[in-house]
Amino acid sequence: MMIFSDDAARRRHTNNLSLSQGIVDKHRQINVTPLSTFIFILIWIGYLLLSPFYIFHSGIPQPADMLLVLGVIPAIILAVLNYKGKILSAYIIGGLFVALTSIVNLIYYLYIGDKSFIAPSLFYIFNFAVFCFIVFLFKHAPLLMNRVTYLSVSVIVLLQFFYVLMDAGGGYRHSGTFNNPNQLAHWSLLMGVSLIVLKRGTNLNIFDLLLFTALAYIQTEALSKAGMISYGVLIVLMAFQPVTNKKLKATFLLGIFSFIILEATALQEVQSWVVGIDNISAAVHRLEGIGTDGDDNPMVRGYSRLIEYPQYLITGAGEGAHWRFDARQELHSGLAAILFSYGILGFCLFIGFLYFVFMRLPIYYAMLITPLILYGLMHQNFRNTGFWIFLALCFSYHFFEKGKKESAESLAGSDKAIDISQFKRIPEI
Repeated sequence: MMIFSDDAARRRHTNNLSLSQGIVDKHRQINVTPLSTFIFILIWIGYLLLSPFYIFHSGIPQPADMLLVLGVIPAIILAVLNYKGKILSAYIIGGLFVALTSIVNLIYYLYIGDKSFIAPSLFYIFNFAVFCFIVFLFKHAPLLMNRVTYLSVSVIVLLQFFYVLMDAGGGYRHSGTFNNPNQLAHWSLLMGVSLIVLKRGTNLNIFDLLLFTALAYIQTEALSKAGMISYGVLIVLMAFQPVTNKKLKATFLLGIFSFIILEATALQEVQSWVVGIDNISAAVHRLEGIGTDGDDNPMVRGYSRLIEYPQYLITGAGEGAHWRFDARQELHSGLAAILFSYGILGFCLFIGFLYFVFMRLPIYYAMLITPLILYGLMHQNFRNTGFWIFLALCFSYHFFEKGKKESAESLAGSDKAIDISQFKRIPEI
């Protein structure tokens, strides 16, 4: 009896130690170092505030990128060391796409010897790491991250607005704090879609409307045709977003109806007054040139490569050595550039990554990528870090109670039995 009692006591002691260790491990996994998380968030804020300011030439890291690296590398290492559980499909497919870009460009670099193949791969690696970094921060501090991101975006939008407004010497097309007007227009579009995501379904207020008005003004100063059209599509999509209440929807519809009446009745005096406003006049003149300007030609944009060099749709041409195609610049299209540079496999992996990012999100989140893809018909915008930040902001929907509940309900009818508790703790990176 004494031996049995000692054995039983020993087993209980061992079980208690295992349970205690499990609790400690679980605690360490969920609360990875609050101080480190706080420091990472400060770095994130610093990046957002510096991101619009381009000091160096385009195509090389800017000061904001250098700052962000200081947070991304240790955060990824910390996440990997504390990783437990399954890897989400978005990480797997996104990682495979980035790996493919590196392999394809490395092969062409070794074969051709052109250094231009190196930078695109580094961009994709950095951007995917930024995506993981933002998701990591939202996992550990979702409400704080959403609040500071919204405030930081608001600050930089206002700063950019006043800079453009006060800089009278900006020329016919304003570049703001960027190197060229297209960068300014793309940034303005990214800020617009990001602001809608950061509202997390709450109604737009007066301050939000002022921010969108400021972004619209910036678009009319940048005078990017793709930017203005895409931003117009974004404004239309806002009417179908939960952030827009019934009064705003009614105001929006009234505006459209008034515009139709104005065009139908041909009130020349009103039309002349509206078009007479400098910014609107410049925007109208710029948009009227669509189809006639030389840069609207698909041949100039590089689309002809898809037909002239069909073999690269299979193998991929890599992103570099554009002289191979009698061109001085890359293919100016987001999706087309990925298809041509990395072949059908790379294109499918990229689309698959987008699918897994938006798969369990409400449809209105996926709608917001429409103006970005539209802008990408004329520009290679998928290497831009802001695009990957937008994806991370959307993906972070899962960290909010409403998102966790809707995600679980949307999967309730699937073949696999899914416990809602899964969504209370998203796996580590």
